[in-house]
Amino acid sequence: MMSTVVPVLFIQCLLSILLTTTLAAPITITRETFRACRPGSWAGIPSDCCPPKVIDGPIVDFRPKYDASKPLRVRKALQCLSGHELQTYLRKLEKGYVLMRALPDSDPRSFKRQNAIHCAYGTGSFLQDGSTNLTIDVHLNWLFLPWHRMFVYFHERILQKLLGDPEFSLHFWNFDNSVTATPRHGSRGCYKAGHFVPPMYNDPSKATFEANRSVRAFDPNRAVDYAYNFNPLLGPPAWPNNTVEEQTRMNREVMHRSMITLANTTNFIGKTYRVGDAQILIPAVGAGTIELVPHNTLHAWIGGWMLQPITAPIDPLFYPFHANMERLWSVWRKLGYGNDDPTDPDWLNATFLFWDENSVMRRVRVRDFLDLNALGYRYEKVNDASWIFFDNSTSPRAP
Repeated sequence: MMSTVVPVLFIQCLLSILLTTTLAAPITITRETFRACRPGSWAGIPSDCCPPKVIDGPIVDFRPKYDASKPLRVRKALQCLSGHELQTYLRKLEKGYVLMRALPDSDPRSFKRQNAIHCAYGTGSFLQDGSTNLTIDVHLNWLFLPWHRMFVYFHERILQKLLGDPEFSLHFWNFDNSVTATPRHGSRGCYKAGHFVPPMYNDPSKATFEANRSVRAFDPNRAVDYAYNFNPLLGPPAWPNNTVEEQTRMNREVMHRSMITLANTTNFIGKTYRVGDAQILIPAVGAGTIELVPHNTLHAWIGGWMLQPITAPIDPLFYPFHANMERLWSVWRKLGYGNDDPTDPDWLNATFLFWDENSVMRRVRVRDFLDLNALGYRYEKVNDASWIFFDNSTSPRAP
């Protein structure tokens, strides 16, 4: 009996290893992925946002180039821009979006096509190569943070090209900073609270304005709510009747939990997602801690186009919002606690395609987007202490 069982078990184990080796591979987008694109959906809502199925011209590998002789561009916190600096930024951003919206829909750099590429990557429109039913989604798994960093990066480069200004930086919405602090003598950075929607995105006269948002987002006295939860099947919950002080204290607690208490590498980055894995549809199953909260909750709180991946980048607020999301990823890596990015080659070698500022298709890997210095920019220092030390500090004074 034993002599029969052992070979059978050995064969079963060998087959398991072979199957795992065959299927376990990084998610990879190719020409064939685009060619096989099909209508997708999100939460039962159909979408049809495929990019052109035939990619003209070569696909060029993206390689970040670090020039130590040049200072890094600085993405700044929007709430601290003022005076001439604010007016200059508003003028450039306004011009950039006017030019981007004026591009024909056939141009991959156009505002409409920027939304479409996010839609295709986020609604199961792309199939895993060689599959007829396994789809690709860059949400609710470990691809979320690096893919959105890539998306904002190329969006910024397109704005630079349209403006003729290679030093232009897309500044960020520092929504997680809910305490205005007094910086220590000599400290540089932004220590002003940023928990309201930046006014430049609520001005109807600006190209950064989008009317299709919840009325919450237009209230200049309403702090954002990280705990907001919207179920499209049940309808929105009642608005909490919190004061700004109560809401921002809750927000700091939520940030501390998402960034520190619950945020080991596996929980923070999100669930593994490789070739052969089914698309994850339940946020709590696959999303990392900050994708769940505050990312998903703030998308719901803002509402309108931002409520779903089919349309979210139609709202220009999407970009400074996601710039801050990737900034928080960088902050998490510096917090200690053993925080570090995955070393799994199936994460590092996951590969996507993006059109750059010259309408050239670029092949981009996760490993190429882990070093901000190599990408040529950094983030202004802000008051992350407002939530880092939430549990043991009530002082608004910056460290």
